[in-house]
Amino acid sequence: MMMTNFKMDRQTYKDLNIFSDARGAEAIFSLFKSTRTVGGKEKIQDMMEQPSSDIRLLNGRKSAIKYFHDHQLHLQIKSEQLDLISYYLKFNKVLSRNNMLDSLVDFISKKTSNDYYIVTKGLEFLISLLKYLSRFIAEQDSAKVPEYLKNKLEEVERILNLDSLKTARGFQEKKMKFYQVSKLDHCFRGKDKEELLSLVSLVYEFDAFETIAALVGKREFCFPEYSENEDMEVELLGFAHPFIDHPVKNDIFLNQQENMVLLTGSNMAGKSSLLKSLGLAVYLSHLGFPVPATAMKTSIFNGLLTTINLPDQIEEGLSHYYAEVKRVKAAASSLLENDRMFIIFDELFRGTNVKDAYDASLLIVSELAAIRNSAFFISTHLVELASPLKQLGHISFRYLDTFFEGEKPVFTYRLKEGVSEERLGMYFIHKEGIVDIIRAVPRQKVSSSV
Repeated sequence: MMMTNFKMDRQTYKDLNIFSDARGAEAIFSLFKSTRTVGGKEKIQDMMEQPSSDIRLLNGRKSAIKYFHDHQLHLQIKSEQLDLISYYLKFNKVLSRNNMLDSLVDFISKKTSNDYYIVTKGLEFLISLLKYLSRFIAEQDSAKVPEYLKNKLEEVERILNLDSLKTARGFQEKKMKFYQVSKLDHCFRGKDKEELLSLVSLVYEFDAFETIAALVGKREFCFPEYSENEDMEVELLGFAHPFIDHPVKNDIFLNQQENMVLLTGSNMAGKSSLLKSLGLAVYLSHLGFPVPATAMKTSIFNGLLTTINLPDQIEEGLSHYYAEVKRVKAAASSLLENDRMFIIFDELFRGTNVKDAYDASLLIVSELAAIRNSAFFISTHLVELASPLKQLGHISFRYLDTFFEGEKPVFTYRLKEGVSEERLGMYFIHKEGIVDIIRAVPRQKVSSSV
């Protein structure tokens, strides 16, 4: 199935902490660390490095993962055995001979060597795997297996029915004669090597499907639904970040008529976490993976670009503000190259003075609002932007609710319609007693000069 590229750059991977975080925060990839095999984990990493805009691939992969979930499939395989099989197939030693006399000579001369042990153990585990896969396929109801997974199972079955593999399945893998070992090794590391490596790769993929499927129950993820409507739409219900304990879940609706959200809220209200949660749902849905939400229906996008944790570029001599400008330019360029993008900006132009930030934000947001086939989610402290932007008519305004209970702020993390009116900046200044500390510093008299 042909891959269709989904544009996603290094900064976006860092913002969403997909693979690693310099600050030591847990990576999203760690959600999938419970694969049975190393190869299964590598398969998941390969998928996560290649998000796609191909709806056939996304629906196909989703259907395979959902089948594993719905039927509670658990592969009866062991990592160490798969690892040894892979090692054996790639074993860079001379093939065993394919006739009785030469195989006897090999047996006598090598039977106590480590090389012979690798060959015999590799064959033992491989034959055991072949028998298990044959049973596994027979246990599946072909009428219920989705087409994407059925194609993979049929490929497994095709390989299993190769003459040498059919013969091997008739052997008792722990009681093979020396000439059987020699004959099978000659085939398996010879003419059938690539087919067997493909078989092992498919097993790793099934291991990946099983691991991903487990998230639906363990983490209360859902399977996304993909819209084929011409108009852009995103409906995300009960979404939250998977690493937040007991999260407050929120809903988001975007469509061609309201394709931009301006998000406001006080400091510590949870804006950045919400934006990361949203970006993560969009990203995972474009892998064909389950997403951290109650339900999701989305159009297929051609890329995701976020600006949430933008670092200073001191080594390039760039200020934070200029780094922001370059990031906005990158977003504009991606919109020029791709007809449907999902763009997330957290605190647009925070690196400059209030006047420039206001003017620049108003200009950029107004221009982006004219692009109707992409989705934009932009957070800001500049609530004053709301008034002129409301005149554009198709921007949705949301805020994260915060209120005071007595003298203490309460953060609800609940997304509401409208514009935030809370100002907590001075609250934290007073709470930390900064002014009192400054006033307690001894003042030194300055002598006047004559």
